[in-house]
Amino acid sequence: MKLQKIEAYLVKLGQFVIEKQTDKMKIVTIPHPSLRSLAMPVVDFGMDLRNLVKDMQNTLQKTTNPRGVGLAAPQVDQLWQVFLTDIEDRALTESTDPKVFINPHLVKHSKEHTFGPDPDNPRLEGCLSMPGLYGAVPRWQWIEVEFQSLQDERVVDKKERFDGFQARVVQHEIDHLSGRLFTDYSLELGLPVYREEGKELVEITDRLALELY
Repeated sequence: MKLQKIEAYLVKLGQFVIEKQTDKMKIVTIPHPSLRSLAMPVVDFGMDLRNLVKDMQNTLQKTTNPRGVGLAAPQVDQLWQVFLTDIEDRALTESTDPKVFINPHLVKHSKEHTFGPDPDNPRLEGCLSMPGLYGAVPRWQWIEVEFQSLQDERVVDKKERFDGFQARVVQHEIDHLSGRLFTDYSLELGLPVYREEGKELVEITDRLALELY
């Protein structure tokens, strides 16, 4: 009888561990201090880092309304130079894990900035840590980034070029590692920021409110 109770307990414990591993992390929102903090370089590539990456991948893939395309470690209150991107259309591609960037460095970029493919209709950026806010942000059209990533059980050094929307997402996430938010560009350059109200976007006229973030 005692053996059956122990086995039942172990089964429940195993279910609890699995549930804890698959729970998504809490994404912090403004004005959380981690969003304005500098992330530290990763020097230990052990299990703590690998577990963080897995939890972040799970969290990013579970985002809906809006669906996230990028997530940086400071957004889950972890001050490490780590971010993920998940840009592929999940409905059109086989299920793959989000791309992992560790200790990224932007080493080259285009000469010009862009607001998106259509200059008359700027692409609006949003942020999982700033729900309901959107704004046009000038970004390099293309960039080259050196970074480390995880491949199977190995840490690999990479250098890749990103163009268009991919370049925009990567730049947005790199900003998070230095405590920079997309609304900083809006304030510095006098660009509009919009708040989502139902199915409409309404421009925020109180610029002082943005400075509080």
